[in-house]
Amino acid sequence: MLSDYYTVNNQWTEGDTTVFEVSLNPASAVYRGHFPGMPVAPGVCNIQMIKECVERLTGRTLQIDYLAQCKLTTLLTPQQHPDLQVHIQLLENSDTLVRAQTLIGQGEATYFTLKFDAKVQPHNRKA
Repeated sequence: MLSDYYTVNNQWTEGDTTVFEVSLNPASAVYRGHFPGMPVAPGVCNIQMIKECVERLTGRTLQIDYLAQCKLTTLLTPQQHPDLQVHIQLLENSDTLVRAQTLIGQGEATYFTLKFDAKVQPHNRKA
């Protein structure tokens, strides 16, 4: 879990998409190594943030099994992009599999897209 990387400020649903409003934390330890003096949000941390939002949405612990699409279109930094929206569309939500199409952006801008399959971890529901 990325305890100090971001904060969820709000959540709402628009049609078949759930939107999480998040803020990146510029004081996160992640940025000390990526990169000192010029912090850039690591792609792997963005994937983890999306996964955690999907877990929050579904109430289940997930393990990403397959990345169908992963595209970074803009470098994300906590200074230039402190407030973001994580858009999640669940394509499948069964007892064993969650398939989601997601994006990170703000307003009309898209910064990162991710489409993935995740296995639902048995007997391990999120609170």
